[in-house]
Amino acid sequence: MNIDDFKTFIRTIPDIREEVENSHYTWQQLYEYYILYGEKDKIWEPYKKTHSDLSNILEILKNIDLNALSQTFEGLQQVLSLLSTFISKNDNKPSWYDD
Repeated sequence: MNIDDFKTFIRTIPDIREEVENSHYTWQQLYEYYILYGEKDKIWEPYKKTHSDLSNILEILKNIDLNALSQTFEGLQQVLSLLSTFISKNDNKPSWYDD
């Protein structure tokens, strides 16, 4: 493990930068933790979780079939149009119909 490995690792968890900016850690301390305990230590978990949640959301978005989604919206639009037509026909009843 060297400084370049550390820099590469830190780029995978960008939220850690806030910890340094808020004076919770120094870059030197984080580097020492990295050297002593490695990438799999518990200290990194809170930062990896946030990053992995975002990665999971992005992965889900990448896998959405836009054609299927478009067809679903078109189907919903047709149903709403049909309901709208039905409702507007009921609103046009003659006044004597309510008796």
